[in-house]
Amino acid sequence: MTAPLCVFPDAATLAETLADEAEALLTDAIATRGGASLALPGGRTPSPFLIALGKRAVEWAKVTATLVDDRWLPPDSPDSNAATLRATLLAAAPAIRFVPLFNGAPTPEAGEAACAATLRVLASPFDLVVTGMGEDGHVASLFPDAPDLASALDGPSPCRALRSPSAPHPRLSLTLPRLLDSRRIVVLITGAAKRAVLERAQEDGPVAELPVRGILRQTRTPAAVFWSPA
Repeated sequence: MTAPLCVFPDAATLAETLADEAEALLTDAIATRGGASLALPGGRTPSPFLIALGKRAVEWAKVTATLVDDRWLPPDSPDSNAATLRATLLAAAPAIRFVPLFNGAPTPEAGEAACAATLRVLASPFDLVVTGMGEDGHVASLFPDAPDLASALDGPSPCRALRSPSAPHPRLSLTLPRLLDSRRIVVLITGAAKRAVLERAQEDGPVAELPVRGILRQTRTPAAVFWSPA
């Protein structure tokens, strides 16, 4: 069994549809439990979704958001996922309680314990997790060539410091168990190259080879892939 693939004609339609779904999930969580939480990606591909979500009529003061991963960089760096979130969703919905992963420690390894403690006090499960996927099959910062990947796929901590030879900056990422600790998880991708990777990942094989398999081929959390050609 693999997560279903939802195909959209373009990135704008994908973004609006996912924003509608997120609005419904958050609104239901607020009505049912008094608050909502979500974990979100940064970068260029998710930006249209984050902008669209910020326009939705959600009681944002009752929402807590964090990131699925971030580069260990100051929050004003253009390569920071926190900066992307602040320029998109948080610019439109400043009432959101944002919990960044970067905490000012000199390295992600030095900041990991404090970040894990912060994540453990967030509402669990998340109401929604959205993550991208790279052409190497990574999700969040779970890179297949990261030396410490195994502990991020199966370890007890909610986050892990990770370094990848193929990534330019050290990272801190939610672990796979924490990503799956959600009522809903969506993998957001665009383009033919990533569609091809997705098709490989839907085949049998080790999660460590293509970490997105850890989302696609599990039954714990309702999951879907949202894809558009561009």
